Amino acid sequence: MSLITEKFKRILLFSAAGTVGFGVDALTVLATHARCGLVGAQVLGFLLAVTVTWGLNRRYAFAGRGSERWLREWARYLMANGWGALLNNGTYLLAIWLSPWLARYPAGAVALGSLAGMGANYLAAQRWIFIHAPTTKKH
Repeated sequence: MSLITEKFKRILLFSAAGTVGFGVDALTVLATHARCGLVGAQVLGFLLAVTVTWGLNRRYAFAGRGSERWLREWARYLMANGWGALLNNGTYLLAIWLSPWLARYPAGAVALGSLAGMGANYLAAQRWIFIHAPTTKKH
């Protein structure tokens, strides 16, 4: 498989994991907000979504590149996704502040924020979290 095809496949798998993570986050908030409050439900949803996407990315997008020190790897992934979430929301706020059009139609600002956060999360995953050489089994 060519390098470009391999990278494109990894980005698609990373995006699919993020989509699953969004579902986990949203369903968790819906299921728990009455008991945990809106903020508590979002914290729980974020933690569950990050854990699910870490597992999916470790297994599929970055297969064989995970660390044997998985708890440390998960903590790094959590930290990177926290920064990604800040970048996502910061981009959204900046976009609606700078553009009257996006302030009127904020879905575009949401998209910009999502792309910024996903891009940062992908780069962190590729260059800081899943950095171990792929393992090959000897027969």
